[in-house]
Amino acid sequence: MSDLYLPEGWLNIEYLMDKPAWLIVIIGKRQVGKTYGVLQAMLRHDLYHILLRRTTAELDLISASPDLNPYKAFEPEYHVGLFKSAKSLCRISHWYLDDNGRATEGRQCGIATSLAQIAHMRGFDGSAFSDLVFDEFIPEKGVITRLSEGDSFLNAHKTISGNREFDSGKPLRTWLLANTNNINSSVLSALELTDDVLYMRRKGLEELLTPDGTLIVQPNSEVVTAKQKQTKLMQRVNSKSDFYKMAVENEWSYDESPYVKTMPLKNLRPVWSYDNTFTCWETPSGYYVCRASGKVPASCRYDGSRTGRERLEMEWSVCKLCYYAGCMVFSDLKALAVFKTIFGID
Repeated sequence: MSDLYLPEGWLNIEYLMDKPAWLIVIIGKRQVGKTYGVLQAMLRHDLYHILLRRTTAELDLISASPDLNPYKAFEPEYHVGLFKSAKSLCRISHWYLDDNGRATEGRQCGIATSLAQIAHMRGFDGSAFSDLVFDEFIPEKGVITRLSEGDSFLNAHKTISGNREFDSGKPLRTWLLANTNNINSSVLSALELTDDVLYMRRKGLEELLTPDGTLIVQPNSEVVTAKQKQTKLMQRVNSKSDFYKMAVENEWSYDESPYVKTMPLKNLRPVWSYDNTFTCWETPSGYYVCRASGKVPASCRYDGSRTGRERLEMEWSVCKLCYYAGCMVFSDLKALAVFKTIFGID
Protein backbone atom coordinates (compact mmCIF):
# COMPACT_ATOMS: atom_id res chain seq x y z
CA MET A 1 0.00 0.00 0.00
CA SER A 2 1.13 3.54 -0.74
CA ASP A 3 2.60 5.65 2.08
CA LEU A 4 -0.35 7.97 1.43
CA TYR A 5 -2.53 5.61 3.45
CA LEU A 6 -2.40 4.01 6.87
CA PRO A 7 -2.73 0.20 7.01
CA GLU A 8 -6.45 0.62 7.72
CA GLY A 9 -6.86 2.63 4.51
CA TRP A 10 -7.26 6.09 6.06
CA LEU A 11 -5.20 9.07 4.92
CA ASN A 12 -1.71 9.24 6.42
CA ILE A 13 -1.56 12.88 7.51
CA GLU A 14 1.89 12.45 9.09
CA TYR A 15 3.20 11.47 5.66
CA LEU A 16 1.72 14.65 4.17
CA MET A 17 3.17 16.81 6.95
CA ASP A 18 6.66 15.59 6.04
CA LYS A 19 6.30 16.95 2.51
CA PRO A 20 7.94 20.33 1.70
CA ALA A 21 4.57 21.99 1.27
CA TRP A 22 3.00 25.11 2.74
CA LEU A 23 -0.37 24.58 1.02
CA ILE A 24 -1.96 21.14 1.25
CA VAL A 25 -5.17 20.64 -0.71
CA ILE A 26 -7.06 17.41 -0.03
CA ILE A 27 -10.08 16.71 -2.22
CA GLY A 28 -11.61 13.30 -1.89
CA LYS A 29 -14.53 11.05 -1.27
CA ARG A 30 -16.46 11.24 1.97
CA GLN A 31 -15.05 9.79 5.17
CA VAL A 32 -11.56 8.95 4.00
CA GLY A 33 -10.02 10.73 7.00
CA LYS A 34 -9.53 14.28 5.73
CA THR A 35 -10.94 16.42 8.56
CA TYR A 36 -10.42 13.77 11.22
CA GLY A 37 -6.79 13.19 10.31
CA VAL A 38 -5.82 16.86 10.04
CA LEU A 39 -7.52 17.92 13.29
CA GLN A 40 -6.01 14.92 15.08
CA ALA A 41 -2.57 16.03 13.86
CA MET A 42 -3.23 19.55 15.22
CA LEU A 43 -3.85 18.08 18.68
CA ARG A 44 -1.13 15.44 18.54
CA HIS A 45 1.54 18.01 17.69
CA ASP A 46 0.00 20.71 19.92
CA LEU A 47 -0.29 23.12 17.00
CA TYR A 48 -2.01 26.43 17.64
CA HIS A 49 -4.36 26.61 14.69
CA ILE A 50 -7.38 28.25 13.09
CA LEU A 51 -10.34 26.14 11.99
CA LEU A 52 -12.10 28.03 9.21
CA ARG A 53 -15.57 27.39 7.80
CA ARG A 54 -17.19 29.12 4.83
CA THR A 55 -20.13 30.76 6.59
CA THR A 56 -21.29 31.93 9.99
CA ALA A 57 -24.16 29.43 9.76
CA GLU A 58 -21.72 26.52 9.40
CA LEU A 59 -19.69 27.72 12.39
CA ASP A 60 -22.80 28.25 14.52
CA LEU A 61 -23.94 24.73 13.71
CA ILE A 62 -20.78 22.92 14.80
CA SER A 63 -20.58 25.02 17.99
CA ALA A 64 -24.28 24.73 18.89
CA SER A 65 -23.98 21.34 20.58
CA PRO A 66 -21.15 19.19 21.99
CA ASP A 67 -22.45 16.40 19.75
CA LEU A 68 -21.57 18.47 16.66
CA ASN A 69 -18.12 19.46 17.90
CA PRO A 70 -15.61 18.08 15.35
CA TYR A 71 -13.06 17.52 18.15
CA LYS A 72 -15.34 15.20 20.08
CA ALA A 73 -14.06 12.31 17.97
CA PHE A 74 -10.74 12.45 19.85
CA GLU A 75 -12.11 11.74 23.31
CA PRO A 76 -11.02 10.37 25.70
CA GLU A 77 -7.42 10.98 24.54
CA TYR A 78 -8.13 14.69 24.13
CA HIS A 79 -10.89 16.68 25.75
CA VAL A 80 -11.27 19.62 23.36
CA GLY A 81 -14.31 21.79 22.80
CA LEU A 82 -15.55 24.93 21.05
CA PHE A 83 -16.23 27.80 23.45
CA LYS A 84 -18.18 30.71 21.94
CA SER A 85 -16.43 33.99 22.68
CA ALA A 86 -18.15 36.31 20.20
CA LYS A 87 -20.39 36.18 17.18
CA SER A 88 -18.71 34.01 14.54
CA LEU A 89 -15.77 33.26 16.83
CA CYS A 90 -15.01 30.33 19.11
CA ARG A 91 -12.02 29.40 21.20
CA ILE A 92 -10.76 25.86 20.62
CA SER A 93 -9.76 24.81 24.12
CA HIS A 94 -8.99 21.79 26.22
CA TRP A 95 -11.53 21.25 28.98
CA TYR A 96 -11.70 19.44 32.31
CA LEU A 97 -14.32 18.60 34.90
CA ASP A 98 -14.26 20.85 37.95
CA ASP A 99 -15.08 19.76 41.50
CA ASN A 100 -18.77 20.03 40.71
CA GLY A 101 -18.50 17.84 37.63
CA ARG A 102 -18.98 20.70 35.20
CA ALA A 103 -16.98 21.03 31.99
CA THR A 104 -14.57 23.95 32.46
CA GLU A 105 -12.47 25.60 29.79
CA GLY A 106 -8.73 25.08 30.11
CA ARG A 107 -5.75 25.79 27.87
CA GLN A 108 -6.60 27.24 24.46
CA CYS A 109 -5.21 25.55 21.35
CA GLY A 110 -6.73 27.69 18.60
CA ILE A 111 -9.77 29.52 17.31
CA ALA A 112 -12.64 28.63 15.01
CA THR A 113 -14.22 31.28 12.81
CA SER A 114 -15.81 31.86 9.43
CA LEU A 115 -14.44 33.24 6.18
CA ALA A 116 -16.81 36.21 6.41
CA GLN A 117 -15.63 37.08 9.92
CA ILE A 118 -11.94 37.10 9.00
CA ALA A 119 -12.75 39.69 6.32
CA HIS A 120 -13.83 42.13 9.06
CA MET A 121 -10.62 41.80 11.10
CA ARG A 122 -8.12 44.64 10.96
CA GLY A 123 -4.79 44.95 12.75
CA PHE A 124 -4.96 41.23 13.51
CA ASP A 125 -1.71 39.56 14.59
CA GLY A 126 -1.88 35.97 13.43
CA SER A 127 1.76 35.12 14.12
CA ALA A 128 0.80 32.73 16.94
CA PHE A 129 -0.96 30.37 14.53
CA SER A 130 1.08 27.71 12.79
CA ASP A 131 -1.72 26.20 10.73
CA LEU A 132 -4.92 27.25 9.00
CA VAL A 133 -7.47 24.48 8.38
CA PHE A 134 -10.21 25.48 5.92
CA ASP A 135 -12.75 22.67 6.12
CA GLU A 136 -15.38 22.08 3.41
CA PHE A 137 -13.99 24.85 1.21
CA ILE A 138 -15.97 23.43 -1.73
CA PRO A 139 -19.65 23.73 -0.78
CA GLU A 140 -22.24 21.01 -1.19
CA LYS A 141 -24.52 21.13 -4.23
CA GLY A 142 -27.33 23.64 -3.72
CA VAL A 143 -25.58 25.65 -0.99
CA ILE A 144 -25.59 29.41 -1.54
CA THR A 145 -22.18 30.59 -2.71
CA ARG A 146 -20.63 33.99 -3.30
CA LEU A 147 -18.45 34.89 -6.25
CA SER A 148 -16.05 36.69 -3.93
CA GLU A 149 -15.17 33.63 -1.81
CA GLY A 150 -11.91 33.08 -3.65
CA ASP A 151 -10.74 36.64 -3.06
CA SER A 152 -12.06 36.48 0.52
CA PHE A 153 -9.88 33.44 1.18
CA LEU A 154 -6.79 35.16 -0.25
CA ASN A 155 -7.45 38.19 1.95
CA ALA A 156 -8.05 35.99 4.99
CA HIS A 157 -4.81 34.10 4.44
CA LYS A 158 -2.89 37.36 4.03
CA THR A 159 -4.45 38.74 7.21
CA ILE A 160 -3.52 35.68 9.28
CA SER A 161 -0.11 35.15 7.71
CA GLY A 162 0.92 38.79 8.10
CA ASN A 163 4.64 39.40 7.68
CA ARG A 164 5.87 36.19 9.29
CA GLU A 165 7.77 35.15 6.17
CA PHE A 166 9.81 38.36 6.29
CA ASP A 167 11.23 37.34 9.65
CA SER A 168 11.27 33.55 9.71
CA GLY A 169 10.89 32.63 6.05
CA LYS A 170 8.26 30.13 7.18
CA PRO A 171 4.78 30.61 5.68
CA LEU A 172 1.48 29.84 7.33
CA ARG A 173 0.81 26.17 6.63
CA THR A 174 -2.63 25.91 5.10
CA TRP A 175 -4.94 22.92 4.71
CA LEU A 176 -7.86 23.00 2.26
CA LEU A 177 -10.25 20.10 2.75
CA ALA A 178 -13.30 19.20 0.67
CA ASN A 179 -15.37 16.46 -0.92
CA THR A 180 -15.55 16.13 -4.70
CA ASN A 181 -18.74 18.16 -4.92
CA ASN A 182 -18.08 20.61 -7.72
CA ILE A 183 -15.00 21.64 -9.66
CA ASN A 184 -16.52 25.13 -9.89
CA SER A 185 -14.67 26.33 -6.79
CA SER A 186 -13.81 30.02 -6.51
CA VAL A 187 -11.04 29.14 -4.04
CA LEU A 188 -9.40 26.72 -6.47
CA SER A 189 -9.79 29.34 -9.18
CA ALA A 190 -8.26 32.13 -7.06
CA LEU A 191 -5.25 29.90 -6.33
CA GLU A 192 -5.06 28.86 -10.00
CA LEU A 193 -5.30 25.19 -9.08
CA THR A 194 -8.26 24.07 -11.17
CA ASP A 195 -6.10 22.96 -14.10
CA ASP A 196 -3.77 21.04 -11.77
CA VAL A 197 -6.72 19.21 -10.19
CA LEU A 198 -8.14 18.27 -13.58
CA TYR A 199 -4.69 17.24 -14.85
CA MET A 200 -4.38 14.84 -11.91
CA ARG A 201 -7.74 13.32 -12.77
CA ARG A 202 -6.76 12.78 -16.39
CA LYS A 203 -3.47 11.14 -15.37
CA GLY A 204 -4.91 9.15 -12.47
CA LEU A 205 -2.58 10.83 -9.94
CA GLU A 206 -3.32 10.85 -6.23
CA GLU A 207 -0.52 13.29 -5.28
CA LEU A 208 0.99 16.30 -7.02
CA LEU A 209 3.64 18.58 -5.48
CA THR A 210 4.17 21.81 -7.40
CA PRO A 211 7.50 23.71 -7.44
CA ASP A 212 6.11 26.45 -5.18
CA GLY A 213 5.26 24.00 -2.39
CA THR A 214 1.59 23.28 -3.10
CA LEU A 215 0.63 19.66 -2.46
CA ILE A 216 -2.62 18.47 -4.02
CA VAL A 217 -3.99 15.15 -2.83
CA GLN A 218 -6.95 13.35 -4.36
CA PRO A 219 -7.15 10.12 -2.35
CA ASN A 220 -8.81 7.02 -3.68
CA SER A 221 -8.17 4.42 -1.00
CA GLU A 222 -9.24 1.01 -2.24
CA VAL A 223 -9.58 -0.24 1.34
CA VAL A 224 -11.97 2.56 2.33
CA THR A 225 -13.85 2.27 -0.96
CA ALA A 226 -14.47 -1.43 -0.37
CA LYS A 227 -15.79 -0.70 3.13
CA GLN A 228 -18.06 2.09 1.93
CA LYS A 229 -19.60 -0.06 -0.77
CA GLN A 230 -20.76 -2.49 1.91
CA THR A 231 -22.64 0.08 3.99
CA LYS A 232 -26.43 -0.15 3.99
CA LEU A 233 -26.85 3.29 2.44
CA MET A 234 -24.49 2.66 -0.46
CA GLN A 235 -26.08 -0.71 -1.14
CA ARG A 236 -29.42 1.08 -1.34
CA VAL A 237 -28.27 4.07 -3.47
CA ASN A 238 -28.09 3.63 -7.22
CA SER A 239 -24.44 3.12 -8.15
CA LYS A 240 -24.95 5.31 -11.22
CA SER A 241 -26.26 8.27 -9.18
CA ASP A 242 -24.33 11.51 -8.74
CA PHE A 243 -24.16 11.00 -4.97
CA TYR A 244 -22.69 7.50 -5.25
CA LYS A 245 -20.08 8.64 -7.76
CA MET A 246 -19.00 11.48 -5.46
CA ALA A 247 -19.13 9.63 -2.13
CA VAL A 248 -17.63 6.31 -3.23
CA GLU A 249 -15.93 6.68 -6.58
CA ASN A 250 -14.43 10.12 -5.94
CA GLU A 251 -15.76 11.62 -9.18
CA TRP A 252 -16.74 15.21 -9.88
CA SER A 253 -20.29 13.98 -9.99
CA TYR A 254 -22.14 17.26 -10.05
CA ASP A 255 -20.42 18.77 -13.07
CA GLU A 256 -22.52 18.88 -16.20
CA SER A 257 -20.61 16.55 -18.52
CA PRO A 258 -23.16 17.05 -21.36
CA TYR A 259 -21.95 20.66 -21.51
CA VAL A 260 -18.34 19.60 -22.06
CA LYS A 261 -17.18 18.53 -25.50
CA THR A 262 -14.84 19.75 -28.19
CA MET A 263 -16.10 21.44 -31.33
CA PRO A 264 -14.34 22.38 -34.59
CA LEU A 265 -13.93 26.15 -34.94
CA LYS A 266 -14.41 26.25 -38.68
CA ASN A 267 -17.25 28.60 -39.61
CA LEU A 268 -17.62 29.78 -35.99
CA ARG A 269 -17.34 33.48 -35.10
CA PRO A 270 -15.38 34.64 -31.99
CA VAL A 271 -17.55 37.10 -30.02
CA TRP A 272 -15.77 37.70 -26.70
CA SER A 273 -12.64 36.72 -24.80
CA TYR A 274 -11.83 36.57 -21.10
CA ASP A 275 -8.51 37.06 -19.34
CA ASN A 276 -6.56 36.32 -22.55
CA THR A 277 -7.36 32.67 -21.91
CA PHE A 278 -10.90 31.79 -22.98
CA THR A 279 -12.75 32.76 -26.13
CA CYS A 280 -16.47 32.42 -26.77
CA TRP A 281 -17.48 31.44 -30.30
CA GLU A 282 -20.95 31.81 -31.75
CA THR A 283 -22.36 28.54 -33.09
CA PRO A 284 -25.49 27.85 -35.15
CA SER A 285 -27.31 26.78 -31.96
CA GLY A 286 -25.61 28.89 -29.26
CA TYR A 287 -22.08 29.47 -28.02
CA TYR A 288 -18.87 27.51 -27.47
CA VAL A 289 -16.20 28.51 -24.92
CA CYS A 290 -12.67 27.17 -25.33
CA ARG A 291 -9.01 28.17 -24.99
CA ALA A 292 -8.36 28.74 -28.68
CA SER A 293 -7.89 32.44 -29.39
CA GLY A 294 -9.77 34.33 -32.08
CA LYS A 295 -10.00 37.83 -33.49
CA VAL A 296 -12.37 39.41 -30.98
CA PRO A 297 -13.44 43.09 -31.17
CA ALA A 298 -11.52 45.23 -28.67
CA SER A 299 -14.75 46.18 -26.91
CA CYS A 300 -15.47 42.52 -26.19
CA ARG A 301 -12.12 41.63 -24.61
CA TYR A 302 -12.50 41.37 -20.86
CA ASP A 303 -9.66 41.13 -18.35
CA GLY A 304 -9.69 38.94 -15.25
CA SER A 305 -10.44 41.78 -12.81
CA ARG A 306 -13.72 42.13 -10.96
CA THR A 307 -14.64 44.99 -13.31
CA GLY A 308 -13.91 42.78 -16.30
CA ARG A 309 -16.07 39.97 -14.93
CA GLU A 310 -18.93 42.34 -14.15
CA ARG A 311 -18.82 43.89 -17.64
CA LEU A 312 -18.82 40.47 -19.26
CA GLU A 313 -21.74 39.27 -17.14
CA MET A 314 -23.77 42.40 -17.94
CA GLU A 315 -22.97 42.78 -21.63
CA TRP A 316 -23.33 39.08 -22.47
CA SER A 317 -26.21 38.10 -20.19
CA VAL A 318 -27.61 36.21 -23.17
CA CYS A 319 -24.95 33.54 -22.50
CA LYS A 320 -26.45 32.82 -19.10
CA LEU A 321 -29.84 32.32 -20.69
CA CYS A 322 -28.25 30.05 -23.28
CA TYR A 323 -26.62 28.02 -20.52
CA TYR A 324 -29.96 27.30 -18.88
CA ALA A 325 -31.43 26.55 -22.30
CA GLY A 326 -28.68 23.97 -22.91
CA CYS A 327 -27.12 25.97 -25.76
CA MET A 328 -23.68 26.56 -24.17
CA VAL A 329 -20.82 24.14 -24.82
CA PHE A 330 -17.38 24.15 -23.16
CA SER A 331 -14.09 22.61 -24.20
CA ASP A 332 -13.24 21.42 -20.67
CA LEU A 333 -14.33 21.61 -17.05
CA LYS A 334 -12.06 24.58 -16.35
CA ALA A 335 -13.83 26.61 -19.03
CA LEU A 336 -17.16 25.57 -17.55
CA ALA A 337 -16.04 26.49 -14.02
CA VAL A 338 -14.81 29.93 -15.07
CA PHE A 339 -18.04 30.61 -16.96
CA LYS A 340 -20.20 29.62 -13.97
CA THR A 341 -18.17 31.83 -11.67
CA ILE A 342 -18.49 34.86 -13.94
CA PHE A 343 -22.23 34.46 -14.45
CA GLY A 344 -23.07 33.48 -10.86
CA ILE A 345 -24.32 29.99 -11.68
CA ASP A 346 -24.41 27.43 -8.86
